[in-house]
Amino acid sequence: MNLWIVTIGSSDVQLISDETNQAKGRTKNQYSDQVWNDWYTNDLKEDCYYIDFDPKKAFKKKEETYRVAARTLGQVYKVSEESIQAEIWDYLTFPLLDNFVQALQNSPAPEAIVVLLTDQSTIFNNRQQRRLNSPYWQDTCELEPILQRYFVERFPGVSCEFVSLIPQSETESLDNWNAVLDLVRKEFRNLTIEKNPIQIDPEETVYVSHQAGTPAISSAVQFCSLAQFRDNVQFLVSKEDTQTVLPPIPQSTYLGAIRQQEAKALLKRYDYSGVRDLVGLTNTQTTPPAAKRLRYLLNAAEQWNFAEFQKFKKIINDRKLLSQANFPWWRIGYESAYLAWVRLQQGSPVDAMVHSFRAVEGIASLWAEKNYSHYVQRDPKKGLILNYSICNKFGNLTYLFGKVENPKQETGAYGKALFALLKEARKQDLQINSHISIFCKPLDRYYSGNDIFEERNNLFHRLEGLQEHELFAAWDTSDANLWIMRVLGCLNFIAGQNYEFISFEQQEACDEAASLMVKVHEEIERAIEQL
Repeated sequence: MNLWIVTIGSSDVQLISDETNQAKGRTKNQYSDQVWNDWYTNDLKEDCYYIDFDPKKAFKKKEETYRVAARTLGQVYKVSEESIQAEIWDYLTFPLLDNFVQALQNSPAPEAIVVLLTDQSTIFNNRQQRRLNSPYWQDTCELEPILQRYFVERFPGVSCEFVSLIPQSETESLDNWNAVLDLVRKEFRNLTIEKNPIQIDPEETVYVSHQAGTPAISSAVQFCSLAQFRDNVQFLVSKEDTQTVLPPIPQSTYLGAIRQQEAKALLKRYDYSGVRDLVGLTNTQTTPPAAKRLRYLLNAAEQWNFAEFQKFKKIINDRKLLSQANFPWWRIGYESAYLAWVRLQQGSPVDAMVHSFRAVEGIASLWAEKNYSHYVQRDPKKGLILNYSICNKFGNLTYLFGKVENPKQETGAYGKALFALLKEARKQDLQINSHISIFCKPLDRYYSGNDIFEERNNLFHRLEGLQEHELFAAWDTSDANLWIMRVLGCLNFIAGQNYEFISFEQQEACDEAASLMVKVHEEIERAIEQL
């Protein structure tokens, strides 16, 4: 049979836009955000801890659809009377799924569909569930009745099996790559259609849409499908920003003879663990020296991909993978910045924001520990601590410790406090580097411009995702190159370096990369050529 395996994300089921409602002849009182209040009754609110799950638009544009927490939307539909369900159905839109269905019109139609959902109810207690931004509300398991109807209408007579990924502990959450891989592998082994084992003939196709859900889920589904269905797999994916569906990508070359081009394709997507799996180096104990070196390189790259930069460094040094592997205290900041760049290329502005901000704040913390060790200590529980005695050296920092007559003896050395120390200690250098001002200007009492600290907090604590332009705006830039140059400029100021590039493309015209990962990636490419 031809099979379609599709993961469902929290934004795959939405409410139609104002523009669509207007085209249907509805008044403003009948728009999606208004009628939601008729469906989300007080009884339902009680079940949802009285949280106001209001439909939201990211940019308030007329043509933009509304999004609401997936678990809540599913619950509202499931418990409503049939007449209300019919009304809700008329307001639902499935932009990405519709595009997938359209793309399949020119391919052999699926004869069975496996839908992967998420359910984290076992790992979030009542207190955690009461938070609006809890991942619990983004679970897609409650969307099953809606999705069941959707697939029945689009593919009449086609069997549809729903599989919920249910983590058993918080340490093995859906963000834990290893745990999710084990979970998905287990579910794939037990896949059935109408209680019958799945049989795929050589000429049949297994379509895999793996992008929805956490990165860990996406990666696990991608590689488990390749491992189980091998040459039958075709990836049906889309661009994140435009939701444009790409033509099905045949994967027979990935697993047939494990040729060089298979690994190169994954390498371009920075899927280092995937390269290792596909070239057969994951569980192999005895390998030739060249293959063994490639495995070590891929192990190092995988740790880098997880932002485990100390483990990345250790593997490089212990295995002597690079002829020159200088890893001074500030190097970790550049590795994090390059990871931010890679995540943006992969279509994840949220991860790009996380790693870019962490790069600058992290290297500033290391700078403080290195240069002011008498005043800055790392507490196992509290993190980096700044002692009041620093005021003997920099009197302008007394405001960090509260009231002058009764100051605190210590404060957390992070966020604005950390950069206040940097600004005071390096004030003679501030005019040399314009980039660092994005962290220093918000410290001024009467400053009213862009505050990157507030931007970071606002972006991290909202329900919607993050668009590229919002990432750039948070750093007071307008495009990807200006953004990464700003991050690099901040790192250069703190570390006392003068790197001018951070991506593979830029390295060709320069002598040394800001990130050692650039060199490791090149070594992996060379090693694959020699397989």
